Amino acid sequence: MTGAPPPAAGVVVLVGNPRAGSRTRELGEAVATALLDRRGDSPRGVQVVELAETVGVSFGPEPAYGATSGPDPFEAVRAARLLVVATPAYKGSYTGLLKVFLDQFAHRQLADVTAVPVAVAAAPAHADAAASALRDVLVELGARVPAPPLAVPESRLADGHDIAGRWADQHAAALTHHPVTAV
Repeated sequence: MTGAPPPAAGVVVLVGNPRAGSRTRELGEAVATALLDRRGDSPRGVQVVELAETVGVSFGPEPAYGATSGPDPFEAVRAARLLVVATPAYKGSYTGLLKVFLDQFAHRQLADVTAVPVAVAAAPAHADAAASALRDVLVELGARVPAPPLAVPESRLADGHDIAGRWADQHAAALTHHPVTAV
């Protein structure tokens, strides 16, 4: 392995918003892009997994299927070297859609993944609570979370790229100690 920055392959943005194309997705992608930029890498090849499009949830007798077909979202997350998990806060935590998805992973199944929890909420305290809860579940699944989660109030989302850039400026070095390498 050389000292050159790794390619963006292996970088996944997992979006737990039940609405596809959300501002939560934009923020998650901004965080991934900012981190890659700080590493001198191109954001080309970043894979976005929108749970709203790929995972079906049913509480009835019939199974539910996602609206689109494509690569296995579970395999994408397991294979990620850098996983940015972005969610809106819902009732003080991350979304149920994201919970159902993450519950499919066994204890320590994400041991090879470096993760960045990102949460958005109307109130700063709710964003902090959701980001903290998301961090805890990612650690329980074995992911390395070497930097604090990013919690952003909805009122600040217009500045999402700047916020992501400042967060990356402060925390990219912590992620460097846990190298992101292509698989």
